[in-house]
Amino acid sequence: MARWVLNTFSTAQLVVLGVGGSVVLTIVCVLLLRRRFPRLADSEFEPVADSLRVVYELIFALILAFVIASVLDEMGSAESAVASEATTISELVRANDALPPRVGRRLDAAVDKYVHAVANDEWKRMKHGGESAQANAELEGMYAEYDGVRPKGTQQTAVYGQALDDLHDVTSKRRERLNIASSDQPTMLRVLVVVGLVLLLVLEYRPHLKPLAGLVFMGTLAGVVTSAFLLTVLLDYPFAGQVSVSNEPFKQDNLARFWSEELAYRSKPGDDRQPLTAQGLEGLYNSRAYGTLVLRCYKDNPRHTVMLNCRPGDSRMRGVYRYYRGTLTGEVVRGVFRGWWTEAPTHGGADAGRVALRLVKTPDGPLFAGSWNYGFAPPNKPGWDLEAIGGDTPPDLVHRLHDPRTFIEEPRGHVG
Repeated sequence: MARWVLNTFSTAQLVVLGVGGSVVLTIVCVLLLRRRFPRLADSEFEPVADSLRVVYELIFALILAFVIASVLDEMGSAESAVASEATTISELVRANDALPPRVGRRLDAAVDKYVHAVANDEWKRMKHGGESAQANAELEGMYAEYDGVRPKGTQQTAVYGQALDDLHDVTSKRRERLNIASSDQPTMLRVLVVVGLVLLLVLEYRPHLKPLAGLVFMGTLAGVVTSAFLLTVLLDYPFAGQVSVSNEPFKQDNLARFWSEELAYRSKPGDDRQPLTAQGLEGLYNSRAYGTLVLRCYKDNPRHTVMLNCRPGDSRMRGVYRYYRGTLTGEVVRGVFRGWWTEAPTHGGADAGRVALRLVKTPDGPLFAGSWNYGFAPPNKPGWDLEAIGGDTPPDLVHRLHDPRTFIEEPRGHVG
């Protein structure tokens, strides 16, 4: 019932209905009491209530504090479990990168399906305390793919062993997350808090106060204690309602590669697309989806020589990035960089395609918005956005940048 309420109404609506409703109901009850029992201030109610208040207030405060501390701890555990699981999957992907590209791509595809099943389908089901059959199937699929790997050599065997350890950790941490999602406060404790809240309002009624002062006092008290109770409900279900644990950790770090289109920059009012130049594009960049990329101009005398700096009028550029030993070669034409990307294992066929980079001035600063596609299709898949990071180019990228074997251009018969 509580999960249904949290998933049906927004937090603002719950505050208005819960806190506001309790305040209105309390004021109505006070008005009815004053009309029905006008001489209650002269009765034995006040001395009896006064003798109980101090002890009861202390007991109720301790119970409420215990419940709040418990749900806060549960929320913290949920956030920690999600972050830990995402970190383990990230480490699993890094292990995949250390395996041969043909194997790593197949394993990445299995991880991709699992991550999407968790972040999408399972997150919806956890709102109701359940789990995803699709995520279960994709987890089995991951095990099947890893079971099919046959590592060669000492280094690959060590990496594969680490990957299997990470995969087992993913399973245990997923179970921890699901256990938290399905847990609940004991019904008796929840009833005790509700009954205690009602008794507190009854004992705190002050019939000797003037009408307006009594209404203000009781309304304020009802608002405060109901807000505290609502807090215990909102935090008791870490994956339900608006105040819930996010699935963002599954889209961060190197897991962003599985969400390139979703994380792509979307045009906003005030954006200004400007012409791009080779001099403005050269540099060191980071892509959330594909990691670090270095871009430089090159010339053909000697052939495919990378230049230290682009000069006015230069347009041909090449780059390298770490993601599957990627390469990029192209030219700035009419203010847009149009090029050809390739990646291991084949650097061709399904591991190559067209890419376009454009300069967009956004309210947050300049952005090189990239789009790409497989093969010779127009580059219309978003998600290859670049953010300048400056600093020295990493030595491994410098070595690959100057390696003639990484100059892979679009096949001439298809340039267009």
